[in-house]
Amino acid sequence: MEWLTSVAKEHKEWVKLVKSFGEDFFAEDIVQEAYLRLHKYCKPENVIQDGKVNKGFMYFVLRNIFLQFIKTEKKGEMVSLEKLALLKDETENLAREEAYGRLLVLMNQEVEKWHWYDRQLFNIYKDTELSIRDIAKETTISSSSIFNTIKNCKRKIKSVLEEDYADYKNTDYEFIK
Repeated sequence: MEWLTSVAKEHKEWVKLVKSFGEDFFAEDIVQEAYLRLHKYCKPENVIQDGKVNKGFMYFVLRNIFLQFIKTEKKGEMVSLEKLALLKDETENLAREEAYGRLLVLMNQEVEKWHWYDRQLFNIYKDTELSIRDIAKETTISSSSIFNTIKNCKRKIKSVLEEDYADYKNTDYEFIK
């Protein structure tokens, strides 16, 4: 393994060589792959000659790995760790949005069970940007009556969805009905 250490001493040169092939982003990965292949497949005497690293041999090793990388890249996209982290975030966001959607469905199912008056007032309050005072002006219902009705509606929703909402807040999305 001592011979592999002497190859790695010229790491920056190998990265520069791979970059000269036209690959900047995955240059480090290609060089690391070269080290693995040298260790697995090559005899030390092929790589080290007269106590020095055979640069011509390394050129062909790196070039072959680069060409194989290009061929693989055409078959399917190579994904960097940064992109993978973003994909994970998107997956988590999707799960959160689906769970939120299930919460809304549960809430709407609960609202449908209510008396028509409660249901109508709550839906107006929830689905529009009207304040309680605006609703009172539009409907000629007293603002205190509207306030109490909406307060009771929120209390009903809270009691019915309390456990599911706690699961949502704790990111236990799979437990939401």
